[in-house]
Amino acid sequence: MNRNVFSRLRPNAREFADSGLSNQVGIQSSRLLGSNGQFNVTRTGRHRWHNLSASHELITMKWRRFIPLVIGFYIVLNIFFAVLYYIIGMDQFMGTLGESKWDAFQEAFFFSAQTITTVGYGRTNPVGLLPNIIASLEALIGLLTFAIVTGLMYGRFARPVAHLLFSDNALVAPYQNGKALMFRVANSKTNDLADVEAQVLLGLVTYDGHNFVRKYYTLELERTSINALALSWTIVHPINETSPMFEFTPEMMQEFEAEILVNIKGFDTTFSQVVYSRTSFHYSAIVWNAKFRPAFKRSEDGTETILELDKLNDFDILPTTAPTTLTT
Repeated sequence: MNRNVFSRLRPNAREFADSGLSNQVGIQSSRLLGSNGQFNVTRTGRHRWHNLSASHELITMKWRRFIPLVIGFYIVLNIFFAVLYYIIGMDQFMGTLGESKWDAFQEAFFFSAQTITTVGYGRTNPVGLLPNIIASLEALIGLLTFAIVTGLMYGRFARPVAHLLFSDNALVAPYQNGKALMFRVANSKTNDLADVEAQVLLGLVTYDGHNFVRKYYTLELERTSINALALSWTIVHPINETSPMFEFTPEMMQEFEAEILVNIKGFDTTFSQVVYSRTSFHYSAIVWNAKFRPAFKRSEDGTETILELDKLNDFDILPTTAPTTLTT
């Protein structure tokens, strides 16, 4: 990196000191925030079990993992108790049918399923002391397990999540006789988000005369909040004389290792709670001299507005220059 990059930054650019991120470059990842909104941080120094929060993992994991996990745990637990009953001997149970070993194991398995769910059809029941003790223990475990699963299900459904979609690219587009940095965001769900606010920071790697440091600058927005996110919202930062990006070129963005950090906050009217969403645009995802295409239109009968989420990132390159993107 050129050591003169700091001197090329606008002298009136206002530094943001409360980002919660370090300004040390050499010991930090090249990208601070992934496009999925997660910080690129891996925690070490403690045993992995200390870093694991079972409730957090179970509430936040995808449904396609959660449902098979619950079903798998239920099957494994029943197999465990079925093996215990089978080892004790099915002669300790009344009402069993079948004579083969496989029939006996099936009886043990389904008796376990009926016990752990407290269904108890009544055809099969234990008669010895040991099977009754194990069945009582299994019933207790079943009650506790279903209470936990019920709590997890409630937590998953009650947890408000901002289902926001961001454009894949940010654009530098013409704006009011100048240019501006723009990107789009939309709500992918049908719930209402009110009082939506946006904060945008610019992260730059600069040379302070002794070391390379990462500095953060607030990008003043044309509009920092909107009443409701009913359609797509194009967030605009005018690149004027007061902007840290004034007179920047794609090459300078690469030289500064620029990253646009975005934080969106809104009020979910369904859950009556504030929700957050983050993303970032690496300098390689910024397209210069381009313009977004419309992402919504009127329905054919004129009664509705159609928001086309698959067109959120559609843009046109303006004819004056060729598109410019940088790769790392």
